Amino acid sequence: MNKLDVSSLIRQMLESAKKVLADKWPAVKDLATSSFKTLAQSLVDIEEMWLNGSITEEQAHLLLDLHKNTVKITLLSEEIIGIVAAEEAINAAIDSVRNAVNTAIGFELL
Repeated sequence: MNKLDVSSLIRQMLESAKKVLADKWPAVKDLATSSFKTLAQSLVDIEEMWLNGSITEEQAHLLLDLHKNTVKITLLSEEIIGIVAAEEAINAAIDSVRNAVNTAIGFELL
Protein backbone atom coordinates (compact mmCIF):
# COMPACT_ATOMS: atom_id res chain seq x y z
CA MET A 1 0.00 0.00 0.00
CA ASN A 2 1.05 3.57 -0.61
CA LYS A 3 2.01 5.70 2.35
CA LEU A 4 0.33 9.10 2.46
CA ASP A 5 2.51 12.22 2.52
CA VAL A 6 1.06 14.96 4.71
CA SER A 7 2.86 17.77 2.84
CA SER A 8 1.51 16.61 -0.50
CA LEU A 9 -2.02 16.30 0.90
CA ILE A 10 -1.87 19.80 2.38
CA ARG A 11 -0.61 21.31 -0.87
CA GLN A 12 -3.31 19.63 -2.96
CA MET A 13 -6.12 20.48 -0.55
CA LEU A 14 -5.07 24.13 -0.25
CA GLU A 15 -4.81 24.55 -4.01
CA SER A 16 -8.32 23.16 -4.46
CA ALA A 17 -9.87 25.15 -1.61
CA LYS A 18 -8.21 28.34 -2.85
CA LYS A 19 -9.83 27.92 -6.27
CA VAL A 20 -13.28 27.47 -4.73
CA LEU A 21 -12.97 30.32 -2.26
CA ALA A 22 -11.40 32.61 -4.89
CA ASP A 23 -11.84 36.24 -3.82
CA LYS A 24 -12.47 35.19 -0.20
CA TRP A 25 -9.14 33.38 0.00
CA PRO A 26 -7.02 36.31 1.25
CA ALA A 27 -9.35 36.76 4.24
CA VAL A 28 -9.43 33.07 5.18
CA LYS A 29 -6.01 31.89 4.04
CA ASP A 30 -4.43 31.51 7.50
CA LEU A 31 -7.49 29.89 9.05
CA ALA A 32 -8.00 27.56 6.09
CA THR A 33 -4.32 26.63 5.97
CA SER A 34 -4.33 25.66 9.63
CA SER A 35 -7.57 23.68 9.24
CA PHE A 36 -6.46 21.77 6.15
CA LYS A 37 -3.09 20.97 7.75
CA THR A 38 -4.99 19.36 10.60
CA LEU A 39 -7.26 17.49 8.18
CA ALA A 40 -4.27 16.23 6.18
CA GLN A 41 -2.55 15.00 9.33
CA SER A 42 -5.79 13.32 10.37
CA LEU A 43 -5.91 11.45 7.06
CA VAL A 44 -2.36 10.23 7.61
CA ASP A 45 -3.27 9.21 11.17
CA ILE A 46 -6.37 7.35 9.94
CA GLU A 47 -4.25 5.52 7.39
CA GLU A 48 -1.75 4.53 10.08
CA MET A 49 -4.45 3.36 12.51
CA TRP A 50 -6.15 1.36 9.74
CA LEU A 51 -2.90 -0.30 8.70
CA ASN A 52 -2.11 -1.10 12.36
CA GLY A 53 -5.54 -2.64 12.76
CA SER A 54 -6.49 -0.30 15.59
CA ILE A 55 -9.63 1.04 13.87
CA THR A 56 -12.33 -0.44 11.69
CA GLU A 57 -13.45 0.94 8.34
CA GLU A 58 -16.55 2.35 10.05
CA GLN A 59 -14.43 4.09 12.68
CA ALA A 60 -12.23 5.52 9.93
CA HIS A 61 -15.29 7.03 8.26
CA LEU A 62 -16.51 8.45 11.58
CA LEU A 63 -13.11 10.01 12.28
CA LEU A 64 -13.06 11.53 8.81
CA ASP A 65 -16.54 13.01 9.31
CA LEU A 66 -15.47 14.46 12.64
CA HIS A 67 -12.44 16.15 11.10
CA LYS A 68 -14.37 17.42 8.07
CA ASN A 69 -16.95 18.97 10.40
CA THR A 70 -14.17 20.64 12.37
CA VAL A 71 -12.87 22.25 9.17
CA LYS A 72 -16.38 23.35 8.24
CA ILE A 73 -16.98 24.94 11.64
CA THR A 74 -13.62 26.70 11.47
CA LEU A 75 -14.31 28.08 8.00
CA LEU A 76 -17.81 29.14 9.01
CA SER A 77 -16.34 31.13 11.89
CA GLU A 78 -15.05 33.52 9.25
CA GLU A 79 -18.10 35.70 8.62
CA ILE A 80 -17.56 36.10 4.89
CA ILE A 81 -17.73 32.37 4.24
CA GLY A 82 -21.20 30.95 3.84
CA ILE A 83 -22.13 27.35 4.48
CA VAL A 84 -22.24 26.55 0.77
CA ALA A 85 -18.81 28.04 0.14
CA ALA A 86 -17.35 26.20 3.14
CA GLU A 87 -18.85 22.90 1.99
CA GLU A 88 -17.61 23.45 -1.59
CA ALA A 89 -14.10 24.24 -0.35
CA ILE A 90 -14.00 21.12 1.80
CA ASN A 91 -15.38 18.95 -1.02
CA ALA A 92 -12.83 20.33 -3.49
CA ALA A 93 -10.01 19.72 -1.03
CA ILE A 94 -11.18 16.16 -0.35
CA ASP A 95 -11.67 15.46 -4.08
CA SER A 96 -8.10 16.56 -4.79
CA VAL A 97 -6.67 13.85 -2.53
CA ARG A 98 -9.40 11.20 -2.90
CA ASN A 99 -7.46 8.82 -5.16
CA ALA A 100 -4.21 9.03 -3.18
CA VAL A 101 -5.93 8.46 0.16
CA ASN A 102 -8.22 5.67 -1.01
CA THR A 103 -5.34 3.89 -2.75
CA ALA A 104 -3.05 4.23 0.26
CA ILE A 105 -5.61 3.08 2.80
CA GLY A 106 -6.97 0.27 0.65
CA PHE A 107 -10.68 1.10 0.85
CA GLU A 108 -12.95 3.94 -0.16
CA LEU A 109 -12.62 6.34 2.76
CA LEU A 110 -13.16 9.50 0.73
